[in-house]
Amino acid sequence: MDHNSNVDINHAYQKVTKRANLLYDFVILYHNYIYSQHTYEAENCNMMEIHTLTYIDDNPGITATELSKLWHKSKSAISQTIKKLIEAGYVEKRYTDHDKKTACLYVTEKGQRLSTVHKAYDVADITQTAAYLSEQCGEADLDAFYRIIEEYIKLLKE
Repeated sequence: MDHNSNVDINHAYQKVTKRANLLYDFVILYHNYIYSQHTYEAENCNMMEIHTLTYIDDNPGITATELSKLWHKSKSAISQTIKKLIEAGYVEKRYTDHDKKTACLYVTEKGQRLSTVHKAYDVADITQTAAYLSEQCGEADLDAFYRIIEEYIKLLKE
């Protein structure tokens, strides 16, 4: 490659990566936020754990396999999350009479209480975040952002 080709490639790269870097920063920061510890009513869980608990609360009898597909995680990763929830007394496994191999997941009374606390926290947090973003960017931009995220998810799933 000659010098002019390198200059053209570098210029094109700088132009296209400016927005991509914003996306990378967002994904990395949000990933770190999801896996950081949050305190819900004096209970420490990361967002993956608490959202898994709430999903089990909303879908009693769901299996680890179904959760792994839903969250796009390996069965091993989901099993680790479920194990933590079981050890903390939030979730229990039950086997049906006709299928002794497949464990169905259910929240315990303690798990149901924490799930309710989490739901209240999420309603307040999501409402506050949406209000801030709407104030900063406008409702139309916020709607466009979520439409773009939906399309980006479709693209990634392909």
